[in-house]
Amino acid sequence: EQLTMHQLDADALGPAACTCVDMTARLRDIFEPELGAKGMRHLFDEIEMPLVSVLARIELNGVAVDTGTLREMADSLTIDIRRIEEDIYASVGHEFNIGSPKQLSDILFEELHLPKTRRLKTGGYSTDAQSLEGLRGLHPLVDHIYDYRELTKLKSTYLDTLPFLVHPRTHRIHTDFNQTGAATGRLSSSNPNLQNIPVRTALGEKIRRAFIARDVGPDPQLLSADYSQIELRIMAHITGDTNLVNAFLADEDIHAATASQVFNVPIGEITSDMRRRAKVFNFGVLYGLSEFGLSVREKISREEAANFIRTYFEKYPGIQQYVSETTRKVRDLGYAETLFGRRRYIPEINSTNFNVRSAAERAAINMPVQGTAADIIKIAMNRLDEEMQRRKMRSLMTLQVHDELIFECPGDELEDIRRLCLDIMPKSLEMRVPLKVDTKTG
Repeated sequence: EQLTMHQLDADALGPAACTCVDMTARLRDIFEPELGAKGMRHLFDEIEMPLVSVLARIELNGVAVDTGTLREMADSLTIDIRRIEEDIYASVGHEFNIGSPKQLSDILFEELHLPKTRRLKTGGYSTDAQSLEGLRGLHPLVDHIYDYRELTKLKSTYLDTLPFLVHPRTHRIHTDFNQTGAATGRLSSSNPNLQNIPVRTALGEKIRRAFIARDVGPDPQLLSADYSQIELRIMAHITGDTNLVNAFLADEDIHAATASQVFNVPIGEITSDMRRRAKVFNFGVLYGLSEFGLSVREKISREEAANFIRTYFEKYPGIQQYVSETTRKVRDLGYAETLFGRRRYIPEINSTNFNVRSAAERAAINMPVQGTAADIIKIAMNRLDEEMQRRKMRSLMTLQVHDELIFECPGDELEDIRRLCLDIMPKSLEMRVPLKVDTKTG
């Protein structure tokens, strides 16, 4: 199976496998004592090693795609891209190489005299997405460039690529999952990356329509089971913050509850903009969002951003304490760790360079939360796979997208898999607040 899947030369496979086994055995003597010394034996034996066979099955299961839909979308997108190219040329009065940062920089800043962005070492000015954000609305070219980049990226990344990655015998796409690809413990996906297919745009939704259920039995269905706001729930558990914990225990809309706290307004009077801003900071605090970052993102003054942050921490003192204590602890120890003992070493937190140190502090705050979420879903995957094997189910676990699992199910097993997910996934870790799982089918 592996020979066919990866098209390896059979004569080369044996010696290569023997080399891997020999080197792994040598490295074991070096690394195994560290597992016990650093308290990671349980993580290794009970979470990571059982996951190896689970991921092997997921990779061999693959995902079914409708290549006809992908081809139709590619043809349609080609027409849309040509139209946007014409709009770009019309907006400046002549043609140029849209893909050349140098030519685009000359047109934006020398020809159209738009406000200059960050200066580059090469002498020109930045035309990346972050730099162009501040130029939105100043000239039609800027919005056209955003549209052009989105469409060309989607086309080259997915529509031009995915049909050629369909295996000729299984007629499915088989991604590679990497257990050691992310410092937080998250899984990464490659060849192709099936964890970053866009979801918030109409085009991304169309691409997702090409992923289908097939081959598992009569009336095949897709089932998605995802942890709802798992990182905020872990934050509530770790910090023990009374307001945050109580909001989850009462099953309130957490972003509306935060808006009510921060803006001092009854929850029934929260506007959509208040809720949106509270959502930005609820998630922003997990990534160490600064007053500067908040001011840029929300297009508000630094003073207003600072007031918002100050009020937020006054309402959630447990979170403020977590941020300060975690930063201090990582500065002393040199690493952050999850609730299961997974470590991420962050020596940069003691750097004399402000930007390097700030990025390290953000990583230190985020890692225990995101890493614990990664550990939790790995535990769930192991337990679900074990139960599916025990019951000899025809359903397939086909993808993990960080906080979400995707299954292909025959119609008569759909409710059984749903019940399994709703029973097993919330029990990966006992917490102060419940782990909530949402399911969707299609």
